[in-house]
Amino acid sequence: MTVSSDSAPRRVHPVIEFTLLIVPVVMSGFFLVYALTGLILEGRDKLNWSLEALDVALWVGGGISLYSLCVILFSHHRKLGRYHLLRISGIGHLILALVLTAVVFIIVKL
Repeated sequence: MTVSSDSAPRRVHPVIEFTLLIVPVVMSGFFLVYALTGLILEGRDKLNWSLEALDVALWVGGGISLYSLCVILFSHHRKLGRYHLLRISGIGHLILALVLTAVVFIIVKL
């Protein structure tokens, strides 16, 4: 007799897991470079950067945050453990997106 448990975690296919992990790494990498670019620019280049920086920070930061929330919900739906790589990645990239968005806002005000 086999007993099926609804609380057992369901396996995630490796290709899906790789995709869910690589996308926020690439997006966060771009956002980190973009935020740090504001620190090294001077004069007219910094002015031009700051004109679009707030919109870019809101859209990219919001996109990464939304994606990370979806990954967290997916890991919750699959009943993956608290310390599963998808959940840790989702929380980490969510925090990183919020911090980088704040950094861009601070750099623009400098």
